[in-house]
Amino acid sequence: MKYRNGFVSNSSSSSFVILKDSISNKQKDMIFNVEQWVDFFIKLDEENDNRDNLKEKFSYYDEDPWRIVEYEDFIFGETSMDNFNIGDFLDYIKVDRNYIKWDDGYNDEPYQAQLDFIKNMKNSYRKDKINKLNDLNL
Repeated sequence: MKYRNGFVSNSSSSSFVILKDSISNKQKDMIFNVEQWVDFFIKLDEENDNRDNLKEKFSYYDEDPWRIVEYEDFIFGETSMDNFNIGDFLDYIKVDRNYIKWDDGYNDEPYQAQLDFIKNMKNSYRKDKINKLNDLNL
């Protein structure tokens, strides 16, 4: 399963990029150690009477791993078999969807459209931060 542009579809492969500036160090750790964190969240959910039904929501997380690679400005993830919907996990850990770009198909490196997205989002993110700082100095 894949998360893309507000809907879920079946596909055998997909990839994503996330602007690193838009995530915390804790979120970054969760992305790079997804299996351990999913185990932890499922255990907590079970202790809370399966309130969020995470065992079902995060099914296949330990069978169909995503390859996650860190670049200077972004994190790249790809899989050739995406039965585990990492998009649900990213939502669960509150990664802002505005800073994620999804693509279909198997690829070892980010597509040009993903690189262009990161460049645009990096500029936009920094402008937003500058505007917020300027608003504080009224």
